[in-house]
Amino acid sequence: MSADETKKSPPSQERSTHFAFEHAVFRAPNPRFLVANNGEPSLVVELAELDALVPIKSLRMEFQLDKTPDGPMLDQVVAGLKFVKTIRPGDSIPREILDGTASWSVEDRHIEIAKGRITMQISSWLTGSETIIVDQEALMQLAEDPAIKQRVNAAFSDIAVKLGLPPERKQEVVDRIDELARELSYIEALRERFGVIKAIGDTVAAFQKIYRRDRTVIEDLSRITNLMKRPLVELGGIFDQVDGMSGEIVSLLKNMVRQIEFIRESRDELHQRMMLWDDTILKWSTVTVDRSPENEQLMKEFYRFLAQNFIIEKPWELRGAAFARKDADKT
Repeated sequence: MSADETKKSPPSQERSTHFAFEHAVFRAPNPRFLVANNGEPSLVVELAELDALVPIKSLRMEFQLDKTPDGPMLDQVVAGLKFVKTIRPGDSIPREILDGTASWSVEDRHIEIAKGRITMQISSWLTGSETIIVDQEALMQLAEDPAIKQRVNAAFSDIAVKLGLPPERKQEVVDRIDELARELSYIEALRERFGVIKAIGDTVAAFQKIYRRDRTVIEDLSRITNLMKRPLVELGGIFDQVDGMSGEIVSLLKNMVRQIEFIRESRDELHQRMMLWDDTILKWSTVTVDRSPENEQLMKEFYRFLAQNFIIEKPWELRGAAFARKDADKT
């Protein structure tokens, strides 16, 4: 290998953590990977004043990249586009691929909500009737109750015994709870995001009231309402599965590796689905519910978004990926 070739070849350590490519095509002007409107992972480069889009499948064939180290790296790109919208050569590989952790961050309140949910699960376990509290405000009020906190702290030794540990090793129970809270905090952040998506549905309902005598607009709003059912049911189903799993607190603490794997799979699926809504959420976050040409245009854009991504061909398609996964787990 020549000295020039050595300079162009990224070190193996860099290739293991970054999207490092060798072929000259990836040094074209402003190269970046994204998912095209037709769902194809693609490379975009600048040609003159235009953007040229090349599907990764075509790129592989044209330059025979599967015979080079760039082939596996393109596999990483396809996987990475599930977690980030744009990837550029030299970017870090998303942590979801490297070690299973999240490449995005949560706020302290999400960790506190997750801890509060676990606290309430332990409290209800002590009473012999484990229940799931979804309402966030009610959850935090109960979790901060001094009597509940005292009862839960006193239960750590009993939980240790249930886990097959000596009662004096209750700190290990606390450590497991902290670890679970960190993992579940991402679910709580996504649950908050889900609330924003559901709020768009509330805004649509408000528009239906003020446009109730406008036949053209009300028909569009009715279509929007129907198309929103599918994503709301599918996303809600994933949250239900996670809540059902976390409701069995002793089993959760006993099978940490398997349960964390499930939480992360659910986190990634929710995150990927909600990334699709980012632009829509941004547009609807500042909407004032009144009659205006701008709002009517926004409704038309929203309808196109829903029709492109959630059109329902058959009623049973409402089962969605979340329920299909649940059924698969039973087989």
